[in-house]
Amino acid sequence: MAKKFNPLKNKMEKVIDTEKREQLLRDGYCILPNLLDKAFLDKLRAFTHDFLDTHEVPDKAKYQGSNFHVYREPKEQENKSPDMHYADMADELLDYAPQKKAAESIGLENITDAGAFIILSKEAKGPKLYWHQDNMQWNHPKSALPWPTKVFLSYYLVDTTRENGCLRVIPGSHLKRLPIHDHLPAAHGPELRSTDTNHPAFQDHPDEIDLPCKAGDLVIADDRLLHAAWENKSDIRRPLILQWWHVFPFPSVPSWWDGTLPDELKTDPNASYEGTRIPGEFLKA
Repeated sequence: MAKKFNPLKNKMEKVIDTEKREQLLRDGYCILPNLLDKAFLDKLRAFTHDFLDTHEVPDKAKYQGSNFHVYREPKEQENKSPDMHYADMADELLDYAPQKKAAESIGLENITDAGAFIILSKEAKGPKLYWHQDNMQWNHPKSALPWPTKVFLSYYLVDTTRENGCLRVIPGSHLKRLPIHDHLPAAHGPELRSTDTNHPAFQDHPDEIDLPCKAGDLVIADDRLLHAAWENKSDIRRPLILQWWHVFPFPSVPSWWDGTLPDELKTDPNASYEGTRIPGEFLKA
């Protein structure tokens, strides 16, 4: 059994996990084992299964498995939109103290949540998820920085293996252009949603590795990292909860950074750049 990651073990001293931080910078991801306590894991699992049992997944999300955004409850009821999902569970997860301590322990600074979590569960016999990266601002100089400015935090609510659709990643692909980048359409766009699994976005890659996880493990990954998931060959749903967090707002520099400052930091922080999911000049070969 994996050792429980416990950033709260010493409340008088700030815990710094430089090994996990260096892995996030180098490979684009790290895993913090067994972060969710059992009671909260069971609560999240029950909420997710109940939600999926009562909401139909649209066909356009078939490769993702599902794509439901669950937002914090607004302070005023009149601010609710009938087209959005709200739940107190969003507040509980986004404000979960061990999660925030874990982020701090690897040096993530100025973190702000997006106000929601996403249910990306894959049903029994669900297909593969295509290779993609989630950065939508490749024209912005921050896309070339050696540290992330946006990360996802994911919890698998059951143990995952290749059999039931575990995560696949290409380490280092957040900072280095690979030939596969030139064959990938915009992530989650109509071209990928309408294609079949013969597309290059579904094929094996020589540098990929599997990231099997235990229920309650926390996966933290750079939004520029190429990742995918295997199909769920099992007869049981494989539930996943994902959150987006902003970190190191441009042009801030991590307090712990001791390397050369990137030239991209010299650009006007107030300049605007057209959004795009397709990597450009800031992803270098």
